Amino acid sequence: MSPPDDGRRHEGDGHPIESSKEEFTPPATITCVDCGGTAHLISPPRPDHDAVTGYSLGDILAYRCADCLDRWDLEFD
Repeated sequence: MSPPDDGRRHEGDGHPIESSKEEFTPPATITCVDCGGTAHLISPPRPDHDAVTGYSLGDILAYRCADCLDRWDLEFD
């Protein structure tokens, strides 16, 4: 029997594997606190991550501002 195609990882018996963290999709861009420019997400999703999106709440993600080049490391919770 194939696991259901619901975007989640499944055990051999078809039951979904529950992640210990809540998954989420981070914003692709944020506003730079220093200059007001656009900072882009530079942290790739983790392929070994339990979450379908590759990101979970509590992860620390890096953003780089296109205008002033400042880097922002933010924890999403």
